[in-house]
Amino acid sequence: MIFRTIGPLAKTLTKYWGNKNIFFGIKRKSEKLMGKLQIKGIIFIVLELLLVLLGLFWLAIIIILFTVIFFIAFHFIPLTRYSSLRKIVNGVFLFVFLLAITISVKLLIVDIYKIPSSSMENLLYPGDVIIVNKLQYGPKLPRSPFEIPWVNFAFYMNKDARTRIKKNWWEYSRWSGTTTVNQGDVFVFNSTWNKNFIMVKRCVGLPGDTLKVDNGEVYTNSLLYNSPRTVKNNCSFNVKNKNNLNKIIDSLKIEGQIHFDSKLSNRANAMFSIEEFGTLHNKKCIDSVTKVIDLYVSSHKGLLKTTSSQWTLDDMGSIIIPKKGMLISLNPNTFMLYRKIINQNEKSHVKEKNGSYFIKGKAVTHYRFKQDYYFMMGDNRKETSDSRCWGFLPETNIIGKVQCVLFSNKNNKFQWDRLFKAL
Repeated sequence: MIFRTIGPLAKTLTKYWGNKNIFFGIKRKSEKLMGKLQIKGIIFIVLELLLVLLGLFWLAIIIILFTVIFFIAFHFIPLTRYSSLRKIVNGVFLFVFLLAITISVKLLIVDIYKIPSSSMENLLYPGDVIIVNKLQYGPKLPRSPFEIPWVNFAFYMNKDARTRIKKNWWEYSRWSGTTTVNQGDVFVFNSTWNKNFIMVKRCVGLPGDTLKVDNGEVYTNSLLYNSPRTVKNNCSFNVKNKNNLNKIIDSLKIEGQIHFDSKLSNRANAMFSIEEFGTLHNKKCIDSVTKVIDLYVSSHKGLLKTTSSQWTLDDMGSIIIPKKGMLISLNPNTFMLYRKIINQNEKSHVKEKNGSYFIKGKAVTHYRFKQDYYFMMGDNRKETSDSRCWGFLPETNIIGKVQCVLFSNKNNKFQWDRLFKAL
């Protein structure tokens, strides 16, 4: 009798405790899952607050939108009745979602470019692949659908759209960044004559600065700009020991040819960087280093100039770099110096007739600039085309600051020491 009672009771207790363990197991898993979600939620909130504090509120909103869209899709796609259709919908959504993220990152956050020329040697070399940070100055929004990656394929195939490929479809707009341009920054920009041609230079003058180049040295607001040691220039020097000089140049892998003076055997010149000249001087191979200064040539038409200037790459200015809201008096000198940007970038179309100036047929004596401009120079000072030649760079052309070298195939050989090298 006892055994008949104990048997069913034992089964009942076993079933009860088993179900209870299952319940507590589910409860523990739920609590663990909730804990993870809380941690992720806290991280998400901290990230959003950090972006807002950095002034990137637009990025915070975009992240929220992407998150909301993902969770809505995550909730509703599984409700699709047919499994085959559910798989198709899920695949299409993931493709479009990832494509949208990729386009957004490329347009608004970071992009990759290839160095086209030697104008930034010894800092950047032709063929270097660089990472450009668009968050620092704020991303410039596309001005036509042809500037939107992957989306532009559809417009390239449209005949009517292709007729407007060189035109701006939308007004210039730039979202907020974490900082502004500083003197010495190296950044990527669209050239002033072809928006599809990308250039990389160093900013040596800011809006409103008074800039002067004197004997190859840059002065802004009467203060000497301390050029980076990567800046290259053509210099003349005395050679102490030719054999020793060549050995050290080979061992240090210093590029550039040395040209010896035909009259003075111990005198030579070469295009080296400040750092390279300093190294050779410290090794006691050379001394008496002096810059080779360009002489004025009246036939040289590819430089900024005024009516009476005799400027060269090494002697230029003083020049006031235009700033938004800056008012200038129109006269033969200012008209010659600023006419290009007023007509091309400001779209004001100022004209001169018999010593008087007209905008849209109305006589004017002054002009007020509508945007900021910058003065750009290459580090390879004698072998570059920069603001000394093509003029002032408008803010609308700035793409982003160079963050680092992604990789380098300098001299057709992979450079491990330049992998992810920060500037």
